[in-house]
Amino acid sequence: MARRSLPDLLRRLAVLLIALSLCGCATARSKRQAKTDLQTVLDRALLMLGREDIRLDGRPYRSDCSGFVEASYDSINFNLLDPGVRGVSGTHSLFKSLAGRGRIKGKDIRPGDLLFFHNTWDRNGNKLRDDRFTHVGLAESVEVDGTVTFLHYVSGRVKRDVLNLKHRNVVRDPVSGRTWNSFLRRGGGRTLAGELFFKSGRPLPR
Repeated sequence: MARRSLPDLLRRLAVLLIALSLCGCATARSKRQAKTDLQTVLDRALLMLGREDIRLDGRPYRSDCSGFVEASYDSINFNLLDPGVRGVSGTHSLFKSLAGRGRIKGKDIRPGDLLFFHNTWDRNGNKLRDDRFTHVGLAESVEVDGTVTFLHYVSGRVKRDVLNLKHRNVVRDPVSGRTWNSFLRRGGGRTLAGELFFKSGRPLPR
């Protein structure tokens, strides 16, 4: 086998270094774009806070929890629903779509994640706690103590509420008095956001 000259090896090394540099630049641009997209989603969601009707640039959406998160992500032309996916509810369809993409993250919640809940209301009217995927929200921020502030469409308008999975069955911090978990359901049994939370989904790669 012929031995390559030093200049030839140097040229090949230079090409390799350039390729690695371009790859690194592309990755950096991708991360910057993902951060920009995430902020756009959150900004658009915040614009709908307090609204009764869900609209994006004049386009109407379903005025419900799944319609709200779909509109928020449509602000970056990102479709949360995969074609042909059908669930028992709009929330379930969103969960199945993200699950098909490998984007379900469990209890690891970050801003921009979708939050899925079970049994927030008696959808089938049988007075049992057997109603899965009844609600979805959008994580706005996560504090150091684990308290998640989220936006969601509930009781006829977009609201801001909180949950804390470290203290999922406690309403308030007994020391500071700050709310750890908002009520998502009336009546007895499990009613707090932390108790009714199922899993999170992360539409955008980070």
